Amino acid sequence: MYRIAVVDDVPTQCDALANAIDSICAARNDGYDVEISRFNTIADFEQALLSLREQDDTFDIVFMDIVFGDSTVDSDASSASIADHNEADADEADADETGNSETGNSAHHENGIEAVARLFGTRPQDEQNDQDNQDDQDDQDALELPTQVVYVTGHAEYCTKVYDTDHVSFLLKPVGRTELRGALKKAIDRCEAYRSNPIRVHMGKMEYVVWPQHIQYMERTARTLLIHYDDGRVLRSYLKLRSLEPMMPNYLIRCHASYMVNLYAVAAFAGTDFVMCDGVRIPISQRRRHKTALSFERFTRSAR
Repeated sequence: MYRIAVVDDVPTQCDALANAIDSICAARNDGYDVEISRFNTIADFEQALLSLREQDDTFDIVFMDIVFGDSTVDSDASSASIADHNEADADEADADETGNSETGNSAHHENGIEAVARLFGTRPQDEQNDQDNQDDQDDQDALELPTQVVYVTGHAEYCTKVYDTDHVSFLLKPVGRTELRGALKKAIDRCEAYRSNPIRVHMGKMEYVVWPQHIQYMERTARTLLIHYDDGRVLRSYLKLRSLEPMMPNYLIRCHASYMVNLYAVAAFAGTDFVMCDGVRIPISQRRRHKTALSFERFTRSAR
């Protein structure tokens, strides 16, 4: 599952974008399992993000507007004039030099680019590439951010400023469905690439390297997590499935409170359980039955 945040201070536009994303993700054949949250202020988004981080989780994808709290911006942001904003920037510059502006003291409203830089610590892509060249090949992926940012704005003048932060797409309002689908796919592809990287699992004084694609299934029994590999090995850990689930690619799905299965290792789907390639049967809880069936349907192709 992917956690998606839509941040836009115009409620109607926020809802429209979130509904469009939900519609794309709901497609049975090529959709995605997502949880979409809507925020009309950066402060509300930040509070939700910090709450997730306290649980070692985060938003996978953020659709971020850029201009917030600007009373001069019409509710239809796409109709705003670039010249008007250039003039506003000049007024702000004058205010910085004199300590106040001719129109009175006005608080600076953090924009979406500044919020992304502050909350995710992103940096220009060219600087990141320079750093990558100095690291070992095995460490390059570790520099990629787990949260993917898509900027959605009605202000074309920010098209170069967004490169101060790492992001996957820049969309201008009104956003077409084709452009939105493409940006969503690109963001999810990057999430999947990140989730497919190996993870380190601590057990005693040892650190084990776990490649998601080699996991057949995982089960939580008593207070122990058993990670079953495709070669028959079993790694025991005290981790919880809840903490590992956000780190797993979409072909590893949670079908039960105590089980996650690798769909590549499934031989048959019986509705109430999976039959794995080695004959082991994995139960599917009633609460997760519909989402599991939909994930299985999206993963496979039907033969008539």
